[in-house]
Amino acid sequence: MEHRTHLAKVDLALMLLVLLLLLASCQPHPLERAREQIPIGITREEAIAILNQEAWYHQPCPNRITIDDLFFYTSRRFKKAQVVIVRSEPVEGAYRVYDTGTFDEPNAWRAAYRDCLQMDLFEP
Repeated sequence: MEHRTHLAKVDLALMLLVLLLLLASCQPHPLERAREQIPIGITREEAIAILNQEAWYHQPCPNRITIDDLFFYTSRRFKKAQVVIVRSEPVEGAYRVYDTGTFDEPNAWRAAYRDCLQMDLFEP
């Protein structure tokens, strides 16, 4: 009887572990959540306030006219971090979001924004 109780507890623990793993793997990419939360045309300040709630790092990268804001999620390791890029342009005196995206290949965003990032914030 005691053996069955122990097996039942082990089975329950394994089922809970599998359930937790499934839930973790079902989390949408931060880009999906960002696109749901940040409509095109929203002000840059509003977008920053919304995305900073979940991002562990935000880096503005100004261009000549536009501003790209990079928001980093998940891992703090440079090669594993997921990035959401919010692009804003001036419209009637305020910067407004015109695109929300990412790079599928981490080397692409690292190359494109290497002069803008604070590398000391990433873990080795």
